[in-house]
Amino acid sequence: MKQNPLVSYITKLSILSIIVCFIGLFALFFLKDFITTNLPYYIVMFYLCTLIGYLFVYFSIKKGKMKFENIFMITKFGKLLVYIIVFLIVLWLKKESLIPFTITYLVLYVIYLVFDTLTLKNFSKKI
Repeated sequence: MKQNPLVSYITKLSILSIIVCFIGLFALFFLKDFITTNLPYYIVMFYLCTLIGYLFVYFSIKKGKMKFENIFMITKFGKLLVYIIVFLIVLWLKKESLIPFTITYLVLYVIYLVFDTLTLKNFSKKI
């Protein structure tokens, strides 16, 4: 039975986020100096941005108005802009724990970027 690509993506993204939560919880116990305690909020932000970006790509491709490459690049740039703005706001407001925040944010960014790129690459092959 073939599953809807949207449902499949949400399932994979949710599983990834749950795994990241458990790894983050484990890391908070043993690596307190390198992980920020606001990790759950950042996971939710990355989850929502990744999901919204995929929804934009998915529904735009269904309408067929633009090429996949254009939509892909627009969503990547938009998410990068959101991530940079949040990063700068947190750096500006929270000056006491910059190293743990930066490490946590960078690791989450890389994890969700790799996941998003690989799943969108597989989606583009199916279209």
